[in-house]
Order: sequence, then structure tokens, then C-alpha cells
Amino acid sequence: MVLIKEVKKILRIVGVVLIAIFTSGCLRTYYHAIYSTAASPMVFETNDQDSLSSKYIGADLLISNGSYEDESLYLIKGGYNKAYTTNYTNFNLKFFGYTGIYKVAGLYKYNGNKSIFGLGTDIDFNINFKINRFKMGVGISTGVGAEFGGYYNFQKTAIANGVIGGGNNLFIFTFSLFPVFAYQFSESTLLSFQINIGFPVSIEFGNFR
Repeated sequence: MVLIKEVKKILRIVGVVLIAIFTSGCLRTYYHAIYSTAASPMVFETNDQDSLSSKYIGADLLISNGSYEDESLYLIKGGYNKAYTTNYTNFNLKFFGYTGIYKVAGLYKYNGNKSIFGLGTDIDFNINFKINRFKMGVGISTGVGAEFGGYYNFQKTAIANGVIGGGNNLFIFTFSLFPVFAYQFSESTLLSFQINIGFPVSIEFGNFR
């Protein structure tokens, strides 16, 4: 009888420990919506001048599943890019803004569409060498931004109430390194391939102009 009681006691302790482990590790974690988008590729000029400065306006549309079942993300991102190109270096200064909707599901009173708004800037710098029409090099990208709106407020409130895990910061910092390859088909057409490795991690194929 004593042995049975001791076994039951041990099993009860093990059960409590396992419940604590599983419940502490099962909380959902949500990240800034901008982390779901790919890094904007660096702009290379196709002109054969020693140096050239130019300006671009661009936009991206993202439609994807959310982080968890039955969730979804819709995001529109627009930006202004000032590019400066020389024979051996490229410098891009980018300003961007974005807005969208994140649908939260499976969290009861927190369910529903959450608005997203964000602003930010990126600085990209690349050193490269050129062989005829082919360029290759390595670069660095760093940026800062701020994300707010209903999605940010949902994270802040749910974390404070212990419903989801992780942290919730208004400001966003990004940093990545990237190799890049570019081939100039003509004076107005260039194809580039760029892989960004950092936080967030992203891969960008093809830069057609």
C-alpha cells in the first residue's frame, strides 16, 4: 500500500510538471506584419555612365495565410527609392508605408479583422565588380520603422492578458546581408538576383526593369 501511494504521488508530480511545460510552451506568438513581406531588391542602373542618380516609386501587394489556421493577411506596401549607382558601388535610400488587414482566428474575443498601418525607411549599400554586362557583389541593408493600428493593439492587449506570448514593440529594426548578381541585357533591361539573410529572412527573385 505504501508503495502504491508513493507511485501515485510521483505520477501526480510528473503530471503537474508536464502540464506546466506544455501550457507554458503552447502560447501563440505574433510578429509585425511587415516581416511577412520580402525585402525590396536593390536597384541597379543600366546606364553605362560612371555614376547616375535616379528616383523610383513602387508598390507591392501581399495576400497570404496568417500565422495560424483560418487566419489571413492582406497588405499593400508603397515606397519611394532614391538610387545612386557607380561602377563599383550602389546606394539605395528607401522610404515606405503600408496598410492592410490581419484576420485573427481561434482566440475567442480577440477574433476578427485587425487594421495594420506602418511607416519606415531602409538604407542599402552594395560593393560590386563588373565583367562586361555582368555584375556581382555583396551588400548590407538596415532599416527602422513603426507599426501601429488594430493589429498592434491586439498584440499588446493579448500579451498583457497572457493569451499570447512574445514581445510587442512599436518600433521595428531590420538588418541583413546579401549577395547580389545582375546582368544587363540592354540599355533599358536588367535582371538581378538577390538573397537577403538577416532579420527578417527573405529571398527576392528577379528585378526586371
